[in-house]
Amino acid sequence: MKQRKFNLLYLLLVAVFVLSSCSKSAKQTAKFIPEDAAVVSIDVKQILEKGKIADNAELKKKLQEGMEQGVKKQETKDLIKKIMEDPTKTGIDLSEPIFVFYADNNSKQGAVATIANKSDFLELVNTIQKEDGSEAAKEKDGIQYIEDNKTIVAFDDATFIISDSYSLDEIIAKFKNDDTKGTMAESDDFAKLLEAKGFIKALIPMTLVEGQLGNKKNLLPESVELKDLSLILNLTTDKGEAKLGFECIAKSDAWKKYIKESTEMCGKISGDYLKYLPKGAFMMYANINGKKLFEMLDKEKYIDDAGVTGEQKNMVKKIMEAIDGDFALGLGNIEGEKPEVAAYLKTKDATIADLAKEQGLEAMEVEFGFKDGATYAAYGTKAFTEAKGGFDKSAVSGRRVYLFCDIATIAKVAGTVGGDAAGAAGAASEYIKTAELYDTSDTAGELVLKMNDAEKDPIEFIVDLAVKQF
Repeated sequence: MKQRKFNLLYLLLVAVFVLSSCSKSAKQTAKFIPEDAAVVSIDVKQILEKGKIADNAELKKKLQEGMEQGVKKQETKDLIKKIMEDPTKTGIDLSEPIFVFYADNNSKQGAVATIANKSDFLELVNTIQKEDGSEAAKEKDGIQYIEDNKTIVAFDDATFIISDSYSLDEIIAKFKNDDTKGTMAESDDFAKLLEAKGFIKALIPMTLVEGQLGNKKNLLPESVELKDLSLILNLTTDKGEAKLGFECIAKSDAWKKYIKESTEMCGKISGDYLKYLPKGAFMMYANINGKKLFEMLDKEKYIDDAGVTGEQKNMVKKIMEAIDGDFALGLGNIEGEKPEVAAYLKTKDATIADLAKEQGLEAMEVEFGFKDGATYAAYGTKAFTEAKGGFDKSAVSGRRVYLFCDIATIAKVAGTVGGDAAGAAGAASEYIKTAELYDTSDTAGELVLKMNDAEKDPIEFIVDLAVKQF
């Protein structure tokens, strides 16, 4: 298809999303998606509802103007008007998600969606074809389709697929084949994707990154295979915040055992040192079982592979086995002459503090030592000083890991350094106040962004930017 044709089709689809209000149960589209594919599920209707698009008169006006720009045929103008008045006339069921998938190391890709009325959809396709003088949709084995070079749009009375990496015969075979073996229709992971919350969700099989690991494959335990691990991501928003959830799905006993052993290295946070950490630029809190950590690293040969053997290895073992509980690191005021940095680590004895003394840490103006079962270090501040307006203990309660970042403060520091990172941090700080990352279970966690405007859904910011760029 010519670029203008694509633009018109996309704008017509957006118009339907903006104006549509119907909702139906999901139809079967999973058989079109290979079982080993990465899949992104997009609920555009929910996005536009959160962005209040239907109430955005300026955007709707620009949308119609954009569709009509360059249109020559009256038939196309009539179609645009009809869709603006009744978006269901496109024949597309946009209350259902669109699935975009990538398979065979990204060599196979496409998008699949649901059709509510084939006759209306056929009228939409043919009108757009006629606008630039292209042929009307053809039919083969009962499947309607249009082609432009490698790009194919094919549809029956329930589904349409767009792809530039499958042949027409391959696509028609997908419509005709009722055997769902080898497709997402029989995938438990895909079922979990559908159940997950969020208007943008993704299922990522870890085999997709296998080719990118190279020599780093040896960092994985020998007993596990990437084909037995998947990741589900889901994005949700509410007033003043955005959440990106993530969950690992282990499909083999080897992975389940590895995950169990990994969680044993991190106990639940007690939060004893939280009162000493100011709500400044950055905070990290975790619980570490040093003995378990060393045992796992030694079992998988990570220490030996790093060239640490003999007396060095014994020293590493002694240090790690001294660690037995909470680790807390906080950066307070980092804009002054001396940044405020404090760290606390629950240890069985003074082994780590003694080693730091041997390494000359005192010469660096760092206060450190061992006190009340904790190895501590402080720079630019006094250790064991309670912070005013610090963190509430509920922030870390029941978690194994918790990270906090004040975006505006980090952006100021990055600005003094310059570069692309500074620009990105500065742009983020215009909208984002803080970021938090923590675990929600042994295999799941969340990244939470708190916005500067606590009364506005983050999607509204994106819509505002889109209106400016339209």
